[in-house]
Amino acid sequence: MDVFSMLRGSSGSISLSRTQAAVAFIVCCGVVGWQAYKGTLSDVTFGLFFGFATAGYIGAKKIASDKDLSEQKLDAGIDPGNNHEHD
Repeated sequence: MDVFSMLRGSSGSISLSRTQAAVAFIVCCGVVGWQAYKGTLSDVTFGLFFGFATAGYIGAKKIASDKDLSEQKLDAGIDPGNNHEHD
């Protein structure tokens, strides 16, 4: 097990969504920790950083799931650009 094993996806390559989540988590912890140490941490600051970290992760997951769905449609012989089930 190497240092990057938690960032690897099922294919063995480093996952963008996991990397984004890890970086956002480290940044949030750093900012929140520093502000808590200084006594300036507010609910708004914590909420904003948490929201941005979560939104980035959700956005990356949305992109990955759309790509996966498109590949599944191609494997099934369905045109991924055709949004109509019945014409």
